[in-house]
Amino acid sequence: MRKDGNRAILFSVNAANSVYSSCFRFLNPIQAIVLSQFNGKRDLASIKEAIEYLLDLDAQTASNWVDALLALPVSREHTIGTFIIEASDIDVKSVRLYDPKVFIPDKDQSGSDGFRCKIPFKMIVLPTMRCYTRCRYCYADRNGFSGKEFDISLFKDLLKQAKDCGMETIDFSGGDIFCRSDAFELIECSLSMGMYPNIPTKYPLSRNQVEHLAEIGLSILQISIDALDPDIIDNLVAVSPGYGNKILQTLNYLREAGIKVRTNSVLTPYNIKDAINLAKYLGRQPHVFKSNFTCYGRSLYCHKDDLFCCPEDVLKFEEYFDKIKKEFPDKFFFSGLNGDPYKGNESERASVFSKRAMCTANKNGFIVLPDGRVTVCEELYFHESFIIGDLNKQSLMEIWNSPKALELAHPSQSSIPDGACKDCSDFSICHEGLGRCFRECLKAYGIHSPHWPDPRCPRAPIGNRMI
Repeated sequence: MRKDGNRAILFSVNAANSVYSSCFRFLNPIQAIVLSQFNGKRDLASIKEAIEYLLDLDAQTASNWVDALLALPVSREHTIGTFIIEASDIDVKSVRLYDPKVFIPDKDQSGSDGFRCKIPFKMIVLPTMRCYTRCRYCYADRNGFSGKEFDISLFKDLLKQAKDCGMETIDFSGGDIFCRSDAFELIECSLSMGMYPNIPTKYPLSRNQVEHLAEIGLSILQISIDALDPDIIDNLVAVSPGYGNKILQTLNYLREAGIKVRTNSVLTPYNIKDAINLAKYLGRQPHVFKSNFTCYGRSLYCHKDDLFCCPEDVLKFEEYFDKIKKEFPDKFFFSGLNGDPYKGNESERASVFSKRAMCTANKNGFIVLPDGRVTVCEELYFHESFIIGDLNKQSLMEIWNSPKALELAHPSQSSIPDGACKDCSDFSICHEGLGRCFRECLKAYGIHSPHWPDPRCPRAPIGNRMI
């Protein structure tokens, strides 16, 4: 938990390295104060008694109030109560304890900012746009950047500012961090600052490089791998023959070095039939603790329709995948095909749209580009409409509260030149509530239409094919 203005937030510190989905929820001060009482010293009954006294309630009402708090959802699968555990099962000295007084609002604190955090709690850093591979399904804007990459001094200053904001995790993306000559220094800096670095890579690391990672304290790495057959891997990543064998060997080196592994696999017609063999192989690897399989989705920068999986192949994959998942229930994850955003009549689309997940762009975190500029979503990259600042010239919090960031968070309908949002009566509640997905908007209608609606909106026109 962390104070956020006149409220608090409950969130996952390092969701990527957990079998649980990412969790987030705003809490009012009383809710945060009550949760701070779960400190391993009180049982549930004594906490309810304390709330009875604190809130001047009768015993039954206090009990109901605490039960209702624990039943609040923090994700689609979990409630707050899911994460209340028996103190006898853990070392209490190693858990986080909270001072309830921290959550008391300041008298001069301004009101809430809707769904936007007063202080960001997550960040993604793109240290480079260079890659070892040239994946057929790549979604990155690899040709959109040719400038100078930020140096280690800017990175260290960013880490310090992030720690001052209460951040504990740094997610790397890009580009592949290991294409930078100072990759190990960037990782070591992150670890020395007490940050959890989440690092995805397709770089075929050598035994010495893996041992170096272990020596500096890295405990988890994500390997992106799409098949078990080396020839299929080589075909998908479009590099010289032999890469597939090398990346499989990297998995072995990581096991030998004691580094745990997450894997990520993108399914296309070229590899979906071999992906089950990959899942079976990964299931036998004790150091692989989490494997995600995702169907190819439309790319903004190098899209091809022939990379979409056909529904029949997906159904066959799911049939076999479900059998493997029963054997390893907390290890394998498959999101299935994304829904067609244009499917259904206006009423059906309205129902789906109202239940969409909240777009987190510019609400709880930011993305640092290779040159130090900051944007609101990883897949928007260098699109000028979404650049909110520059770490070469501004502090992190100056960027978070910059006019551009606030304009994106609270857009003016009068500034919309055309499209379905221009005269929509739900403009404010849509944009400042769950939000519209900027990324999907650009995918559906092109990079020159950043102000157009989310394609899932029932009033949005049919655009590019999305699945």
